[in-house]
Amino acid sequence: MNSALHLFGERSLTLVAATFPDRGSATRAFHALRTVSPRKLGIALITPSDPRLGRKMEPESNGIWHTLLRSHAWLGLAGALGGLALAALVLAAGWPAALASPRATVALGGVYGVFVGMLAAGLLTLRPDRARVTAQVREASEHGQWSVVTHPVSAHEADVTQDLLTLGGGHVLRSL
Repeated sequence: MNSALHLFGERSLTLVAATFPDRGSATRAFHALRTVSPRKLGIALITPSDPRLGRKMEPESNGIWHTLLRSHAWLGLAGALGGLALAALVLAAGWPAALASPRATVALGGVYGVFVGMLAAGLLTLRPDRARVTAQVREASEHGQWSVVTHPVSAHEADVTQDLLTLGGGHVLRSL
């Protein structure tokens, strides 16, 4: 298992969606996906002005909290270690300002490293790639369009889903 996956608490890291101009094409694509997919829980049909749009787009709210906690813990620690290593390099290089106050150099290296790690963890938790897809589906819903949203758990499942939605005539959107 990839060690980067330990940062995430969600099972599905990719979001694949498609917008459709009418109900018929959206429901056909929805049923085609449910027929092919052995995991039917990861597929949702979004109606125009759907009141449950947010829940359908992000059904793993507990997973998001786990991602937040895991990523901040691991990346904060990794940042601290990286900052300490950088401080050691600066001291070993003989930089006069660092040598004048080695304790402060090590402390600041650790603190700045933690900040950088926490910022990276925040970016991972926010998932701007998924936010773009969510915003486009929300806009389509507000303009009377239908959408099908899937939460694939593997790259292969994401590719198959994307192909089926394209064949169904939808405008496909995909996160990383």
